[in-house]
Amino acid sequence: MRQTILTQITNALAIRHSYYIRELDIQLYLANYFLQTGLYDNVFIEYHVPGVLMPPYLWTDANNIYIDIVLEKENQFYPIEIKYKTVSQPLPHLVFGQIVNVLLGQHGAQNIGCYDFWKDIKRIEFFEATFPLAQRGIVLFASNDLSYQNAPLNPNVGYAPFSIHQGRHVQAGTQLNWNGALAVANGRPGFIVNYDYTINWTQLPYHHQHYYILI
Repeated sequence: MRQTILTQITNALAIRHSYYIRELDIQLYLANYFLQTGLYDNVFIEYHVPGVLMPPYLWTDANNIYIDIVLEKENQFYPIEIKYKTVSQPLPHLVFGQIVNVLLGQHGAQNIGCYDFWKDIKRIEFFEATFPLAQRGIVLFASNDLSYQNAPLNPNVGYAPFSIHQGRHVQAGTQLNWNGALAVANGRPGFIVNYDYTINWTQLPYHHQHYYILI
């Protein structure tokens, strides 16, 4: 089923002809796509997981754990986490039947963006390890910031262990942690990943400069 979901997400992204203005656009678009397939018993958005059910949990948002999408099929649950990190870019957008330009937000802080990707990976692993009916989930990371695809020029820079550059392979059992004692590491602890992961950026059709990782 997980491979079916991966294929459906790929197909859904491929047929989208308009830009995503914010992360919520992706979340609602995919949730609606899943609903239209008729394949799932339930499609949940902002699925709440009480923190008391998640020991040990590494992050301080333990009382406010929400999963972007959870798919239920035959009493099996598949969590999906979504991130959309952007740099400022004017995009055509349809507003009440009129095409206008809107400006994407400027997120910057690529070091935090990289960490947030791996945090979502680890959260997905936590859900699977904690709840017997939770299956291995999926992380979607989209961005128009091409710098994410490049390896750090200095492999010892603080965020390098969290890099999401094209072709990076991380083996199961790898410890991901910051290089050195950094202020940005406060509230962003390191962790060990349970599976092998390979980063492969794919261009979004019809979307200039927009790419995604699906893993």
